[in-house]
Amino acid sequence: MNFDGTPWQVNRQPVALVREEWRVVDRWWTEEPVSRRYFDVVLQSGENAVVFRDEERGCWFTQRGA
Repeated sequence: MNFDGTPWQVNRQPVALVREEWRVVDRWWTEEPVSRRYFDVVLQSGENAVVFRDEERGCWFTQRGA
């Protein structure tokens, strides 16, 4: 993760461009709230990927691509 919180690599492939970023916050009223920060990225190889960081657990996940 870069200083600004954006991913700098996905599955060991460098990120060339972050095309879009969005947040999902839901279920805040439950014992299992959802807080995720999503990124639509282009890797240096030209491949597209969507990754997100689970802000509750501090973990990264690949949703699509790479």
